[in-house]
Amino acid sequence: MLCDRFRCALLILVIIFGATGQVAAEDEDTSQDWERRLEMLRSVPYLGTTEETVAEGQSGVLYWIPEKAHPGYNFYCTKDTREAFLMNMDGLIVHRWSYPSESEKAGGSDHAILLENGDLIVIRKNEELVRIDWDSKVLWKKTMIAHHDVAAAPDGSIYVIVQEIRKYRGLRVWFDTMIHLTAGGREIDRWETYRHLDELKAALDPQNFLDTVLDERPNPPPPPGDDSVYAERPAGKGHGYDYFHMNTITVLPRTPLGEQDRRFRPGNLLVCFRSVNQIAVLERDTYRVLWSWGEGRLEWPHHPTLLQNGRILIFDNGVKRQRSRVLEMDPLSGEIVWEYAPPPPEVFYSYTRGSAQRLDNGHTLICESDKGRAFEVTPEGEIVWIWLNPDTIGDTRKTVYRMIRHPADTIDQLLEMN
Repeated sequence: MLCDRFRCALLILVIIFGATGQVAAEDEDTSQDWERRLEMLRSVPYLGTTEETVAEGQSGVLYWIPEKAHPGYNFYCTKDTREAFLMNMDGLIVHRWSYPSESEKAGGSDHAILLENGDLIVIRKNEELVRIDWDSKVLWKKTMIAHHDVAAAPDGSIYVIVQEIRKYRGLRVWFDTMIHLTAGGREIDRWETYRHLDELKAALDPQNFLDTVLDERPNPPPPPGDDSVYAERPAGKGHGYDYFHMNTITVLPRTPLGEQDRRFRPGNLLVCFRSVNQIAVLERDTYRVLWSWGEGRLEWPHHPTLLQNGRILIFDNGVKRQRSRVLEMDPLSGEIVWEYAPPPPEVFYSYTRGSAQRLDNGHTLICESDKGRAFEVTPEGEIVWIWLNPDTIGDTRKTVYRMIRHPADTIDQLLEMN
């Protein structure tokens, strides 16, 4: 009997201590998960170089199957330089633009877009938006905390993303604003995520919103760096929390889907909210959210574009799984209909940035930004063109935010005219 009682008591102690240990472990896991989610909402510094050492001969166009690859000219710029480039399929630079600066300490371009007439709209991150012509003459510039993307509408007007830092729940938080400008750089209107936060909370999945994460565990640690609030972000002042982190604006083109479903009509805006893992379509005139998708499917996405077939192409960075992929999804069903994600994971991974462009032949031009690498793949996943950025800092390769392939006849006309 005593032995039985001893066994029972021992069993009870084992259960108690075992359960206590399990609860402690679960609390620790929950704490670590909360810390990880909060850390992912902090602003991320975008480095200018890759982590890879440049091997001799491993630069420029490394591989090309001319009879399979889509012809055209490749446009790109490199972070921390003051140039943009047009490159042919063989890797030869056929034209370059330079961005003058009044300050020798000023950085280069974060991103630029090429307009049909040969002008560029250039984002000099957190400094200014600049329009230059084919000969690099400055047509106008505006001082603004611009970042990540600028888009041109068919009427010549321009949309750009800027950042503002607000004191929010006792923390230093970045909120994005989209500004609509005329072709000459005059402001038409603006839409601020901070002032429309309640609407966005109601329209989007709030699972990874900063509020949701903070509500799950009160009294978070202060953000790193100086926690004072700035109307403009001075360089080197640490990092706050990034509530939405808009990284893409796309003006929707005319498509059969837009004729069928007014949410996707031409002129509406497809945007990407990286920090909450969602993409959304905003109504052109009201900026009201008409459609959204991505929570639970995307991890820090970039560069969504609406294709002529009515589907949306997305560069999905995959920061949790540490493996990137490019997705084509049906916005009506929410289903993924095509995916490029080659094994093993380290073959294709960009923690920040990235782009994907669907070419007219059905291939996809992918920019694996953090590695300074771009490549073209067929629908079956065959690689038919590979390029590595030849620009370096020391023995490391510079990153490339996006690469866009422009039609050969369009660029040939510009080259002939100029």
